[in-house]
Amino acid sequence: MQEQLNSTAHDYEALGDEISLIDIVRPLWRSRWLIIFVTLLVVAGALAGTFYFKSYKSEGFVQFDSVIPPVKGTNTYTYTNTNTNTDADADADAGPSSGISLADYKRYSAAFSSSEQFADFVREKKLESTVGINSLYRTFASSNGIGKQIEPLKDRNNIIGLNINYASRSPEIAQQIVSLLGRYVMDSIIYQIVSDDLKFRRNEIIFKSDQLNDDIITNKELLGKYSRKSVDLKQIAKRYPDSSKKAAAQVFFIAENGASYLPPVTQLMATEVQASEANESIRSAKRELRQNTLWLKYYDSVNELLDKTKSGETLFRGLESVKESVFKGKNLDDDAIKEVYNQITNNNQKAINLYPEKNYFITGPTLPTYSSPSKRKVLLVSLVLGLFLSFLLVFARIWWRDNWQKVSD
Repeated sequence: MQEQLNSTAHDYEALGDEISLIDIVRPLWRSRWLIIFVTLLVVAGALAGTFYFKSYKSEGFVQFDSVIPPVKGTNTYTYTNTNTNTDADADADAGPSSGISLADYKRYSAAFSSSEQFADFVREKKLESTVGINSLYRTFASSNGIGKQIEPLKDRNNIIGLNINYASRSPEIAQQIVSLLGRYVMDSIIYQIVSDDLKFRRNEIIFKSDQLNDDIITNKELLGKYSRKSVDLKQIAKRYPDSSKKAAAQVFFIAENGASYLPPVTQLMATEVQASEANESIRSAKRELRQNTLWLKYYDSVNELLDKTKSGETLFRGLESVKESVFKGKNLDDDAIKEVYNQITNNNQKAINLYPEKNYFITGPTLPTYSSPSKRKVLLVSLVLGLFLSFLLVFARIWWRDNWQKVSD
């Protein structure tokens, strides 16, 4: 090896500043075993690193094939289109667009991107022993969060689906984690939608109950007024008994120069009709108020359930038990009570049927067969890198051999 270096140095001194291709190739050929050794070392290290750090990426796509969240009081969805162009108006006339509005998605995303909420989900579903869950914990807690693994697909002003991906050293683990993420994200979105809807309905019931109480007070005041008027009309009718005989000939009208009134008996009949209508309004308001009391008790119980869980699936499963506890001991033969009971049952069934069946993966999660990066790419890149480093090493040694004395001086 020493003789090779000396010979190379001698060649450079003889040629001076003139360098040809042969001058470059000759030292490389003489150091061919060094070049082969360094290149193989780099390739072997790269392949070993690829084997150790290899990852398989699984992907899945969740599509929102309906409009989310639901329209209040229906089993359909609502979507507000803020695009003002003609095409958007035409699409709006054709019906609501599918997906989640951007404003709603930002709220839902903020919730399911929380590492605390994910930890609660894992703990509640008893998924702590799932392989790869610790790595997923670290992803949630990282500065970038889960944004790269859950990518929304936008269509104009709404989100129509989610691309979910995850990379792991095992293809089975990658597929399992993507499936878990899809389940978690949909569970979180469902929870947010249903909890918002239930809270809205509770506030609506409180508002309606206040209105009903006001209506009852107003109608009671009217009833008192009609009662007093009826007593007065009866006394007038007694004082003027002949007025009732002229009722058919009299017309009620109001003119600029005065007014003409119906006879007391006719007014008495009208007053009694008005009193009857006021009584009916009071009875109807009290019936609805009784029903609202049941609704409010139900929503208060649901709020207690919302405080105990952040899972949409758990929330759905608990709604029926909440309903049964609210109506325990109630007389279901009472039409007013039975009506509320049936409405809650129907609402719960619609909620259960509407979401889980319509928002699953439409593609994937895939089971990856090729790791990333591919061995072919790694082999090619490492071969080029190995040759480059070995060439650099050869010429560096030659330069050092020629100039070490000058550097020392």
